[in-house]
Amino acid sequence: MQDYISANLPAIHFDQTRQFYEFLGFQCAYQSEQWMIIKKDSLILEFFHHPQLDPKASWFSACLRTQRMHDLFHDWQTLDWTKFPEAKLTEIESLDEIDMFCVIDPNGSLIRCIQLN
Repeated sequence: MQDYISANLPAIHFDQTRQFYEFLGFQCAYQSEQWMIIKKDSLILEFFHHPQLDPKASWFSACLRTQRMHDLFHDWQTLDWTKFPEAKLTEIESLDEIDMFCVIDPNGSLIRCIQLN
């Protein structure tokens, strides 16, 4: 494996967090009592256990930069988001240099999905 940097986000409950990201097509690559790693193709997110986190006060975030942003959006838009009522998918915004949509996970973390124009 090549060197890389991975986002590290909080997880109040690993099981709920893993289920949400599996809903988005990720697979759990590693899990212990304090750490979890999930992957979807070349995308990797890591989570640390943070049971005291208030999801409404969370300021954690990560950027997912991809050339398949529109595909991800359309795939994720067709999912039944009522299974995770605390999670959210925003619409695509076209800004000057990027297109972007966001996912807010059950822990209140913001994932910005970005593609350069």
